Amino acid sequence: MTKPAKRTQKDKIGIYIKRQAWLLFILIIAAWIIDISWLHSQLVIAKSTAIGALLSFITQAVFAFFVFWYTGYRARRHIVSQLYRGQMAKWLLAVFGFALIFITVQPLSAPALFIGFMVMQISHSWMLWHIR
Repeated sequence: MTKPAKRTQKDKIGIYIKRQAWLLFILIIAAWIIDISWLHSQLVIAKSTAIGALLSFITQAVFAFFVFWYTGYRARRHIVSQLYRGQMAKWLLAVFGFALIFITVQPLSAPALFIGFMVMQISHSWMLWHIR
């Protein structure tokens, strides 16, 4: 026997997005403290880490906005189409965001940029795992 689908957890998603914002803030402060006290790179590492983390946060927030636009059983086709649109918007924002960052931001530390991006991606995955 199958179980009925659970209701959408918009309120939980909102809470997790707020937690992600706090994690973003903590990551920026930690990168800034490490850069000032240990690396002495004139905030290049901190700036790069913050930009990468912010790009990841923005792409995930856009995806969540698309996915949770519709709810309910009757909107299932809209939900699936919004899932595809949200994923495409997320990928396009990430690709064009990285291109824009590499073109406009100088000086830049590419490893720090990708580390900031990946830390936020890992935290997104971890929080999604906790929603289930």
